[in-house]
Amino acid sequence: MNSNAIQLEKLTVRAGRKTILAIDNLSIDRGELVGLLGPNGAGKTTLLRCLLGLQKHARGRVQVLGKDIKTLGARGLGLLRRRIGYVPQLLPSHSEMPLTVREVVAIGRTGIAGLFHPLRKRDWEIVDEWIERLGLSSLAAHGYTQISGGQQRKTLIARAMVQQPEVLILDEPTANLDMGWRERIVEIISEFYQLGNLTILLVCHELEVLPSCCNRIAIIDSGELVADGSPGDVLSEEMIRSLYGLGFDLLAGNGRYVVVPSEVAHA
Repeated sequence: MNSNAIQLEKLTVRAGRKTILAIDNLSIDRGELVGLLGPNGAGKTTLLRCLLGLQKHARGRVQVLGKDIKTLGARGLGLLRRRIGYVPQLLPSHSEMPLTVREVVAIGRTGIAGLFHPLRKRDWEIVDEWIERLGLSSLAAHGYTQISGGQQRKTLIARAMVQQPEVLILDEPTANLDMGWRERIVEIISEFYQLGNLTILLVCHELEVLPSCCNRIAIIDSGELVADGSPGDVLSEEMIRSLYGLGFDLLAGNGRYVVVPSEVAHA
């Protein structure tokens, strides 16, 4: 079995004459947790769309779980997506307005059970197991739009995990959350990594979102892969300045990182 969960080779995406993504080579092993960093507009979302088979006009090779995205028909792509748990920043509120938290989580089992097929007893058991595991039991009957942003994020994570995925893609899972909720989400990601059989791609633009167990960082800037390696090798002063500008310093401790204004670091 191929040890790579994700393999990109000579991936190029253009919009008109403009190249918005150009990655020569990037591979992620099964069971690995990789932080994908980059400023807004760097090409992170475009890369995710390529992995999910949603990006048109992509050239090059994109393999996920040993499957070449370009060679898959609609059915093959649908089967592959069942093996990928995708957590967007947030669902559009109007699309989930009539649904409860439990119903939103249950959407993740629909692909397993089959479209238009009712969920079986075991499906609902898995739904309720993840609702409980993520501390959402008391909110299960609440409307999705009636709960906080942090609770919505946990609901979407539960929705992805009921698929029992082999790859989990988290797109800025702490965006617009306060510090308390951010840390709770970081703890959840750490717990998932301890499972040992899940490949995690954590997409963000803030270093403090990376859990201490993240031992590899890939950085995209202006559509190109500009760094890939351990945090100690990748997070140089030069890299921090190129991403965040002058006047910022990097603080590190216990495997966690944060970028702060220099006047704070040297106060």
